[in-house]
Amino acid sequence: YAHPTTPVLDTLGREGTVFEDAYTPTPTTGPSHSTLFTSGYPAAHGVLKNGYAMLAERRTLAEVLRGAGWQTGAVVSAFPLAARFGYGRGFEHFDDEFPVETASSPWNEWEGFRLRGGFDRRGDATTDRALAWLARTSPARPWFLWVHYFDPHAPYDPPPGYRRLVRDVGERWPAKPLDEQIVAYDAEVRFTDEQVGRLVREAETKGSSGGLLVVVAADHGEGLMSHGWMEHGVNLYEELVRTLLLVRWPGHVRAGQRLHAPVGLIDVAPTVLALLGVPSTSMQPQGEDLSRVLGDGGAPPANRLLFFQRRLYTERDQQELAVGGEEFGVRMGAWKYVSASAQGPPELFDLDQDPGETRNLHTRAADVEERLAATLQQWVATQRGRPAGARSVDPDDVARLRALGYVE
Repeated sequence: YAHPTTPVLDTLGREGTVFEDAYTPTPTTGPSHSTLFTSGYPAAHGVLKNGYAMLAERRTLAEVLRGAGWQTGAVVSAFPLAARFGYGRGFEHFDDEFPVETASSPWNEWEGFRLRGGFDRRGDATTDRALAWLARTSPARPWFLWVHYFDPHAPYDPPPGYRRLVRDVGERWPAKPLDEQIVAYDAEVRFTDEQVGRLVREAETKGSSGGLLVVVAADHGEGLMSHGWMEHGVNLYEELVRTLLLVRWPGHVRAGQRLHAPVGLIDVAPTVLALLGVPSTSMQPQGEDLSRVLGDGGAPPANRLLFFQRRLYTERDQQELAVGGEEFGVRMGAWKYVSASAQGPPELFDLDQDPGETRNLHTRAADVEERLAATLQQWVATQRGRPAGARSVDPDDVARLRALGYVE
């Protein structure tokens, strides 16, 4: 990328392993994080859209670690990940307070809805809270800390000074309104990158003799008009489902690896537990343990199947966003197939030859398409009829989620 958005992440990547083709199963905050922590697809953990609570029977990474004697803390930056939706399970300390004063966006009053408090928190305030928890941890027990940053996220409003950091000197950019939005997005990325650096530097001083294991992941990408959509959630193109995943642990994880075989956020929990020597069987993970790949320098299976699904949309959502029905997808090797939806016919892409998904090969690679379509149909059938997470939230919650566009 031509703009200097991630100097800290670039350094962490050089010191560890970067998965170039990492995927979220659903490009929406709640479902994606639920997969990250349970190693289950949405039908397994019950979170089909933001505002659903994780099914109680699905164990989380934090629950497993706490049961093994770890100190567990979390500091989150947005209301869809509040403890009331199940994300606090397993954490001794869970910080989900979003005062208006530290909000990164003006949505505490939005489209006529007046909210009590905010529903997000800027990254520097989140880092401050995370470091405060670290300062209270005991050196006698290992600790696990999850820090969630909401930046970058619409509306793109980076702190002062960050826009200039991502522009090249002398560059006459942005030239168009969309470019200005991309500059603002990049600036929020740069701001978040700086917060990650603050966090890692301080955390390393609290690490054990075994060093600090760092996992950096993103829950989804952003459209930025690549396929006619600015934000996320409504389609399964690469800019939304292909996401960040890097692992760094000096002495345990090979440095300088950049792996291209597809992996998923669904693999994170079993991989972390394997690296730490904690059994994951109680989680019933649907993902793969990638610890040997990280340590030995091998490669994940090239033709592994990874599945995607669009978040659940209600009729109101469909009317307002001009989307309708379900949409599912599968990736195997270089091929990616997305089912037909109300927006159009099936789509088939060869990502090696067409990483930007500009040439739909539907009907032009019949053997591949038939095989992937049948595979996807079988998988979708296994996802039907499972219980969804609880959707009941109190009136204040409804107002906040409505402001985000996540409930009617």
